[in-house]
Amino acid sequence: MNILSVDTSREPLSIALKTDSSYEERLVSGAFSPSEDLLSEITALLSRVKLNIKDIDLLVATKGPGSFTGLRVALASLKGIRAASGAKLVTIPTLEAMAYTIKDISQFPILPVIDAKKKRFYYALYSNEAKEILEVKDSAAENVSEDVKAFDKVVITGEDAPSFISKIEDEDVKKKFIVDRNCPRNLSKALIELALLRLETAGEDEIGLGPLYVRRSDAEEALLKKKEEKNE
Repeated sequence: MNILSVDTSREPLSIALKTDSSYEERLVSGAFSPSEDLLSEITALLSRVKLNIKDIDLLVATKGPGSFTGLRVALASLKGIRAASGAKLVTIPTLEAMAYTIKDISQFPILPVIDAKKKRFYYALYSNEAKEILEVKDSAAENVSEDVKAFDKVVITGEDAPSFISKIEDEDVKKKFIVDRNCPRNLSKALIELALLRLETAGEDEIGLGPLYVRRSDAEEALLKKKEEKNE
């Protein structure tokens, strides 16, 4: 099976291609535009292993939360490839994939976090087997105390983990956290493994399924504000 995995939810961009006989992944940081560069990166990766789009059997992407633009462009691109190739498409929640990357080395529940800007974070809580305990939240860091009060220790993962902890004022809550220092971690292998499991148990995504944004984008907020002002 030829599997193409894409993560554009955060930086760096992660692309991976797994075949029956090979595995190749690429991380792209810095001046990268999903809308301009994603398809060229995918084409280059396929070219290196002498495959074309029609050879892909399974497409995998993070579904969010994360970068609004990155998620939207990646899903639109993979849906286009799906239409051209007939490949199946499976999307995986970003935070679930982050937790999955450390499930084999964590003895404690796992709290993956992503900076959501505006002094808030996206986070969720998973068991040490990456099973969901608490669904994704868009919240200030100090509100996590209620979510982790039942646990003595929690492993926090993601490149934004230090920033998250610095926003917590309660020292007793801070002491609960063990910081995963090996971030950012490449999500490619986790995405592929999770997608294969999801495909087996639940099948591919419905054709109309979109990204998991959690909150409205700034553009949507501005449009909503204009509509409210117009109706006043």
